[in-house]
Amino acid sequence: MPPGKKKYLILNGHFYETERPLFSPENRAFRYGDGLFETIRCHKTIPLFFEDHYNRLLRGMATLKLTAAGLPSLTVLKNHIEKLIVRNRIFYDARVRLTVFRRDGGLYTPETNNPAWLLEAFPLEDKGFHLNRDGIRIGLFTEYPKVWSLSASYKTLSCTPYILAGIHKKENYWDDCLIVNQDKIIIESISSNLFWVKNNNIYTPSLSSGCVDGIMRRRIFKFAEEYNIGIKENSGASKDELMDAEEIFLTNSVTGITWVVAFEHKRYFNRIPKEIEKWLNHQLKTIVPD
Repeated sequence: MPPGKKKYLILNGHFYETERPLFSPENRAFRYGDGLFETIRCHKTIPLFFEDHYNRLLRGMATLKLTAAGLPSLTVLKNHIEKLIVRNRIFYDARVRLTVFRRDGGLYTPETNNPAWLLEAFPLEDKGFHLNRDGIRIGLFTEYPKVWSLSASYKTLSCTPYILAGIHKKENYWDDCLIVNQDKIIIESISSNLFWVKNNNIYTPSLSSGCVDGIMRRRIFKFAEEYNIGIKENSGASKDELMDAEEIFLTNSVTGITWVVAFEHKRYFNRIPKEIEKWLNHQLKTIVPD
C-alpha cells in the first residue's frame, strides 16, 4: 500500500481504519484463540469459491458452538467483501481474510456464543492462478504433531503446529514444510493440502488424517474426475512414499497450486500441476467472465 494511503477493514459490518485500536484485552481471539478464519482469493472483487468457504465456516462454527445466526448471510458477506476491496483501491486480485471469534466475556467458559467477525483485504500481484516457474524446496517438521480433533478440518485460531513448522522452515532455508499428525504420518504443509503422483494416480491424505478440508483440495477432486485421473485418499504419506513419488504439489485457495521440485535429495516433475493450472484458469473464466 503506498505511503499515506489509508487502509480499511470491516468489523461487524462497519468500516474502520486499520490503524485504529479495536479490541480490549478481554478479546477471546487474543486470550484463548477462540475462533476460526477463512482466507479467500478474490478476482475483480469477486470472492472465488465463496459458497464453499462460507459453508466450511458454518460447519466450523457449529463445531466450536458459535451461533451461526450472528453471521451475515452469504450474499451480505459477499457484498461486504466487494466493498472492502473497492474501498482499499485494490485493482488486481486480492487476498481476503475473514475471522470469526466469540464475543468478549467469561474465562474458559464463555458468557455468550455470539460471534464477532472481521474482514481484511490485501493486494495480490497476479491476476488468476499461476504455477510457480521454479519448483519449491520443502522439508519435514515432526517435533510438534498436529493432533486430530473435531476441529482439525477447519482453520482455527489455534495454529501452534503451523507456527513452529514455519520457524523450522525458516531455520532450514526451505520454501515450505510438511507436518505430521499424532501417528507421525505426513498430512499437509504449513498452509496447503498435500498431493503426490505415482503411476498416473493422484494421492492425498484423507480428512480423517487431520488435514484441513481445503477449498482447493475439493477442486483437485473435480479436476481428476473431469480428466479421468485416479485420485485416492489414504491415512497420509510416509517419507518413503513421497520419496518414491513422481510429482508432489501443494494447494490452497489463494495460490491455487504450487509445484514441489525437491523434497530433501529427491527431485520431481510437474506434468500434472501444469494441467491443473490450465484447468483452474479455465474455471476462473466461467466464474468471472472477461
